[in-house]
Amino acid sequence: MNNLIETEELVKINPSDFGLEHSTAKDIENQFRPMLDKMVELEDEFNKVIALDVEDPETSKIAKEVRLKYVKVRTGTAEIHKQQKEFYLNGGRFVDGWKNAQLFASHGKERILKEIEDHFEILEERRKEALHEERVELIRAFVDDTTAYNFRDMQDDVFEALLSAKEAAYKDRIAAEKKAHEERIAKEKAEAEERERIRKENELLKKQAEEREAKIRAEKEAAEKLERARQAKAEAERKIAEEKARKEREEYENKLRAERERAAKIEQELKAKKEAEEIAEAERQAKAEAERKIAEKKAKAPVKKQLSLWVESFTIPEIDLKNEKKEIIKQRFEQFKNWAQSEIEKF
Repeated sequence: MNNLIETEELVKINPSDFGLEHSTAKDIENQFRPMLDKMVELEDEFNKVIALDVEDPETSKIAKEVRLKYVKVRTGTAEIHKQQKEFYLNGGRFVDGWKNAQLFASHGKERILKEIEDHFEILEERRKEALHEERVELIRAFVDDTTAYNFRDMQDDVFEALLSAKEAAYKDRIAAEKKAHEERIAKEKAEAEERERIRKENELLKKQAEEREAKIRAEKEAAEKLERARQAKAEAERKIAEEKARKEREEYENKLRAERERAAKIEQELKAKKEAEEIAEAERQAKAEAERKIAEKKAKAPVKKQLSLWVESFTIPEIDLKNEKKEIIKQRFEQFKNWAQSEIEKF
């Protein structure tokens, strides 16, 4: 009695936590009882070991002996666990066998009755699918994404209105793109004319500057001649004329340089703007081409082929079980796939 009390205090498991009746739990507990009793017997030895001096070499030997006893109890418990678990697993498999037998007996009949029940719904579904495909082909050229619309249930007048609106929008977009192209050509022509005007203006400024420099040189020569004729006065007048000429030349040179820099900046800005527009146009054309190829690819995928590939992808997982019912189920599954393929061939 004392031994039973000590065991229950050492290992506490409530059967109701696992949904077990007391009698069933008692049978399982009795299988483990010998190992639990040994655990109680080892408790005193364990307490004695931990009370010994760990620095004493003899303590190490005693600890090993007690540990090996615990190992023996643990491995014994594991063997009992294996045997008990296998027993209850086999019971679970037996219950599953009854369930699977009933499913096999009724599944085929349920499928056949379901097909009869849904006959008119299937016909209606096929009609809607054909209508959807027909409308997709009619509107495909005028929209980027046909999947955004439910053509299956759309009324005829609603679809006709949508088709007319999308076709008109498509034509308007084509006309707008054409107009934008013509405007870009006209803009490039105007920019070329502007660059030519700036070039001519720069040439005129250069010619005017050269004429002014020639005039300055002539004035300088005249001043030098006057200087030689009239020594004192001519010297003063020559210096005044030279200073005046220098300032005028510097002013004209600065103005000419500023005009050249302004013209170069304008030309650079026009070039950068043109390159940006060309890049944007190239990206737009690339996107349109990619979308066209995707639409062509989708149009080339027949419904019949898609259904055939879908049915062919049907599989059932393999299980490690040699059973006549299993082979019958596999055979019926392959017959179903063959039937589905024959239905597809009737399209």
